[in-house]
Amino acid sequence: MNSRTISSPFFLALILLCNGYASSQKPAALNTVTLTIQVENVNQDGGNIGVLLFNSPKGWPEDRFAALKDIVVPAHPGTVTVLVPGLQPGDYAIAIVHDVNRNHKVDKNMFGKPKEQWGMSNNPHATLHAPSFDTAKISVQKDMEIRVRMQ
Repeated sequence: MNSRTISSPFFLALILLCNGYASSQKPAALNTVTLTIQVENVNQDGGNIGVLLFNSPKGWPEDRFAALKDIVVPAHPGTVTVLVPGLQPGDYAIAIVHDVNRNHKVDKNMFGKPKEQWGMSNNPHATLHAPSFDTAKISVQKDMEIRVRMQ
């Protein structure tokens, strides 16, 4: 017997053994959930529906770079469905804008009032200031659907 004949089956068995060990050591699949957002009362065609999902008050409600997720989908009149897959169960707040001119921000008049439609989780109404993170916070523990009515 040559050394090649002896070593080939040995190395094959070693590779199979290591492969089985490595696959058994992979972490368990993360339990993620999908949040479905029904954005209601979109009043015109064109532009985008921008969704910012926050998991803390930092940057709430307009800082795209502080948001956990920044999702953009085409707008159309009526109800627009936005899916947010792969979320860890937890507390989140969602801010939505109908970005008609696609400039990635809420356009405001000289008094600070939004000129574009907006909405938030829990459908709070704004007064002089945007509602707080805690006012818009929702608990997402399993796949769920929420409705946000644009203002």
